[in-house]
Amino acid sequence: MRAFEKNSSVSEAHFREITTIRVSSPGDIFEAARKRKRRSVFVPDGKMNIVAADHPARGSVSVGDEPFAMAGRHDLLARLVCTLRSEWVDGVLASMDILEELLILNELMRRDKASFLDEKLLIASLNRGGLPGSAWELDDPVTGTDAKTCAAYGIDAAKMLLRLDLTSKDSLKTIRYCAEGVRDMNTQNLPVILEPLPVVKHRNSYRVVYEPDALIRLIGVTSALGDSSRNIWLKIPYTKAFDRVAASTTLPIVILGGDRVSGLADQLSDIAKALSAGHQVRGIMYGRNVLYPEQAGPDEVAAAIGKLVHSTNDPNEALEKLKEELNLQ
Repeated sequence: MRAFEKNSSVSEAHFREITTIRVSSPGDIFEAARKRKRRSVFVPDGKMNIVAADHPARGSVSVGDEPFAMAGRHDLLARLVCTLRSEWVDGVLASMDILEELLILNELMRRDKASFLDEKLLIASLNRGGLPGSAWELDDPVTGTDAKTCAAYGIDAAKMLLRLDLTSKDSLKTIRYCAEGVRDMNTQNLPVILEPLPVVKHRNSYRVVYEPDALIRLIGVTSALGDSSRNIWLKIPYTKAFDRVAASTTLPIVILGGDRVSGLADQLSDIAKALSAGHQVRGIMYGRNVLYPEQAGPDEVAAAIGKLVHSTNDPNEALEKLKEELNLQ
């Protein structure tokens, strides 16, 4: 992992102040949320580049061979602030604790610099209870916030994970949680991003099945959840035959990042292929691949992805131009 100086984005004093505010004036968090300038349109050009950081809320803090890489909160917040300052990043996906920490930092730091959260999308991660390796892993209830609180805080959208193993009765429970989550978000007319993943048992946990047929079937199930599909987006992995996957829905799609991979050129190439697969593909939601890159800074990787996502050119043409700009092979 490339070295990153956390104090360059978030000073030690600002990091310490988060705890001080939590102790002495926790109500300031809500006030910071209310003062944030929100977008008037969810996705003005119909596309989004989101940085995902909801992993710690599920106890998943490893990056590559480093088992606790995401556990240092100062470092994680600094990486998020670094990426969110980019004009090419549309927002962040995280659990409420991290979103609140970012809101505090935004207020502390706007005294010296421009806000890094104004007109960015804040997306709350709802169901984080299906802890990896647990006996109840596929029983994944909403352990996070709700639609009413999202509306009060000015949260722009919510996200839910739906892992399906047809041999596990717990998957039916999670289907029901997600259906209720859609209904709840619809009461506030908030977008909800559903992440359907077919999985199989692997040792003491579950492994994603990256097969288009399994994903297509699950997309059909997911799209029909709740009282209305009007606010549903899909977050799915890029697979082979992805044109078939995209063609199985009219819902907008964002591509998830999954485990960290090395090589920015390969990442951008996969993104260009996904964007070319169908008009339904509307963006990227990468986490560790952006926040903990091997070859560049988090802001550089986030900006490169954003330029590709928001390009008005053909994705493959945009990719070649971007590779030349970044001197990538």
